[in-house]
Amino acid sequence: MIYSLLRSAAAVALRWYYADVAFVGTERIPDEGPILVVVNHPNALVDVLVAARAVPRQLGFTAKATLFSNPVSSAFFRSVGVLPLRRAADDAARGNAADPSRNAESFAAVADALARSAAILIFPEGKSHDDPAMAPARTGAARMILQAIETRQVRDIRIVPIGLIFEHKDRPRSRIVAIVGEPIEANAVVEGNPDAVADLTSAIDTSLRSLTLNYTSVEAAERDARIARTLQAVLRVEAPSIGSRGDFHTRAAIARLLPALREVLLGENTALRDRALALETDLVEFDRHLKAQRVSVDDFSIARTVEQGAVFVFREAAILLAAGPVALWGWANHIIPFRAALAAGGRVRHSAADPAMRTIVAGAAFVLMMYMLQGAAVALIFGPWWGLAYVASLPIAADINLRTRDRLRWAVRRARAYLYFRARPGVQNDLLARAQRLRAEAVALGRASGLVEIG
Repeated sequence: MIYSLLRSAAAVALRWYYADVAFVGTERIPDEGPILVVVNHPNALVDVLVAARAVPRQLGFTAKATLFSNPVSSAFFRSVGVLPLRRAADDAARGNAADPSRNAESFAAVADALARSAAILIFPEGKSHDDPAMAPARTGAARMILQAIETRQVRDIRIVPIGLIFEHKDRPRSRIVAIVGEPIEANAVVEGNPDAVADLTSAIDTSLRSLTLNYTSVEAAERDARIARTLQAVLRVEAPSIGSRGDFHTRAAIARLLPALREVLLGENTALRDRALALETDLVEFDRHLKAQRVSVDDFSIARTVEQGAVFVFREAAILLAAGPVALWGWANHIIPFRAALAAGGRVRHSAADPAMRTIVAGAAFVLMMYMLQGAAVALIFGPWWGLAYVASLPIAADINLRTRDRLRWAVRRARAYLYFRARPGVQNDLLARAQRLRAEAVALGRASGLVEIG
């Protein structure tokens, strides 16, 4: 019961901070049987919330033992099935030598849970961080599985990898995609294998890296993000509908494919290498040109006819008229807790994960406090049922407010692009011609690589 409530609250928190959280491949998650869910760890508490939303089953968690130092938080974590794990880094920070048996109790609890066919969440990197690539997977997950097999004779354990990709993890109203990979049959790797721990760890590491973005530098990561966004725009030809801003999953898929394409195209074939390098340069230059024109990459291909403009104005005005009153109601009832949460998230930070984590945690506290005060006031004046109805309406109104504000912002941006192109049709014609040339070259190089076929 508590887990279901927290999972629902996590969905609301994520929806209020991030504009969209997409889940891909969730049909690969087994409905039953013991599973160990392994996830990369770029964004602290947010990663736990996203994993809990991705997996329909109740998840058991492990967390660093330092979070259990407070008696109140310790009691809460244990009540929802969270197990403490003592990290070697934490022992070292206290000046203590790492004790190999420090997690015997937690490992035994995980083995017992797997024996009950439970689902357990593990972050194999062992830490949350801001690096542009995954840290090497540690052996903890593999050793847990080995212990469950050897001491509890657990059969058919499957490892379910989930890769998290953030558009901007520290920026409100950005997007996330969670990609579920093919499950790994753990027993098949372990049985009769003297190197079972190393092989399982390697399989986990390889699987997660295939689902995530990994770069040697932040600059390389940012460059590929721009290239993927621009490439997505020129490949789809038509501008995305208002409110979608393009499919972030598709953009992430393009970014995941870029390193493999680069490896093939920058090989021994000089002609392909020169073309690939030229295409990268042209895509970056196209993006810069759009920014100089103050046009979004999502808007350069919009129709500029009077008919399309009239349809746009009528549709967006109708949506605003319908959603506006509810959005205004949501804004009025949440402006204080939301502003307070954003202020808490914007404090001095030690990691890029801090803004989202602090804002979500503070927001949950402030919103609940305001709901209690508002609900109590309405109940005193109009009665308890009206108080309950009032509080029940608030999360829906808040959600409509946030999504209406997003849509209004995107609509204003597109209207500006429409008027710009109506006044300067030659500019848009030039952009469309450049985009067509870029698309043709991207299609040709994709086919030449043998890795992707673009229609």
